[in-house]
Amino acid sequence: MNYIQWNYEDDLLAGTTLRDPSLPENNNMALHACLRKMDVLNNRDTLSKALHIASSQWTFAMQTHSDHIHEVTAADAGRGYRVYEEGIADCDALYTKERNIAIGVFHADCVPVLLYDPFTGIIAAIHSGWQGTVQEITRKTVTLLMQKEHVDPAHLMAYIGPAIAYRSFEIQQDVIDRIRAMSFDTHDYLTMLPNGRAIADNKGLNMQMLLNLGVERDHITVNPNDTFLKNDAFSAIEESLHAEDTSASFYANKSK
Repeated sequence: MNYIQWNYEDDLLAGTTLRDPSLPENNNMALHACLRKMDVLNNRDTLSKALHIASSQWTFAMQTHSDHIHEVTAADAGRGYRVYEEGIADCDALYTKERNIAIGVFHADCVPVLLYDPFTGIIAAIHSGWQGTVQEITRKTVTLLMQKEHVDPAHLMAYIGPAIAYRSFEIQQDVIDRIRAMSFDTHDYLTMLPNGRAIADNKGLNMQMLLNLGVERDHITVNPNDTFLKNDAFSAIEESLHAEDTSASFYANKSK
């Protein structure tokens, strides 16, 4: 099982699955974007065994490129693991303060953001493609944690996983306009091209949202992988599958 391990403690696991040619569909984790659901379930089971997490502990969402956030409770455990339609509906950010719960988001070129507050034990997983980014789902998730869960952003640890990089993400005028309309100055994250299009730094935009809210720069880890280039990370542009989101970035909060 090929995956990036970001954070590992006895009771905490975090990382991102990667392409693995030894596994079905190259280790595809997404039930909504696969050739055979049984292959994806086998891949999920392989990951669960590698992490020593039961399948009944996972919770996944039915992602829609929204700005919707869901608090995962013990009652949600197992949702979306074996049946996509049983996942949290119309949602792109999950968080939990429960023990023995694993949460994850699916992505290829979109930006995954994982958060951990060591003081409250809260973990969060965010899926932020350009549509989620212009809706500022990362800002909204952190703001919710601050207001509802009394999280101090200066304590948060953040991981921005593999995604399409600045140099590779070319966008048209409608997306340029929406990025410029965000609630903070995005000038540094856009470069205009001679053809009237632009390249955009989606990882950078999400990092800036974290910084704006008070997350410390040295608490933010940014994975350098560009999913558009040939590497172990999935890309919606490069994959032959009809897949849009095939990697999983995950966080697991386990009892000691």
